[in-house]
Amino acid sequence: MTYIRSAVLADADKLTEIAHTAKQHWGYPDAWIELWQKDLTVTPQYIDENTIYVAECDHHVAGFVSLDMQDNEAEIDHLWVLPEYMGLGIGRQLVYCALDHCKSRGVERLKVVSDPNATDFYRRMGAVQQGQVASTPAPRKLPLLQFDVNQHPTNQ
Repeated sequence: MTYIRSAVLADADKLTEIAHTAKQHWGYPDAWIELWQKDLTVTPQYIDENTIYVAECDHHVAGFVSLDMQDNEAEIDHLWVLPEYMGLGIGRQLVYCALDHCKSRGVERLKVVSDPNATDFYRRMGAVQQGQVASTPAPRKLPLLQFDVNQHPTNQ
């Protein structure tokens, strides 16, 4: 059974570990992982300043989603699931949680700059590709996708 809760400051190290482990799962070169070190690090300050939901499965932290909230828009800043929990629906539950959060605050669009390995997942969840954005290392580009929050069913 999966339980979704808000992140607490003490989760920072575990969430950082999850982000690194999940990213490494896709077989990226170590040099690239090193380039992304800062982007994959979740600090207590980051937790304090952002909306973050944590998925626990059998009392183990299995994944998390974080949102960068703007006026009528939001962006998924992180969505990571530990490899041993992938394919169990945890990522889907976290996206539903993010969409519910956005809907309850009147946010109309939820964007995500997707890792290429996750693009099909977001499309299956209802996101539509809006373009691409530059990434590191250059000339790498990442898909920019968007959910229409009002067109998405709630997770209730």
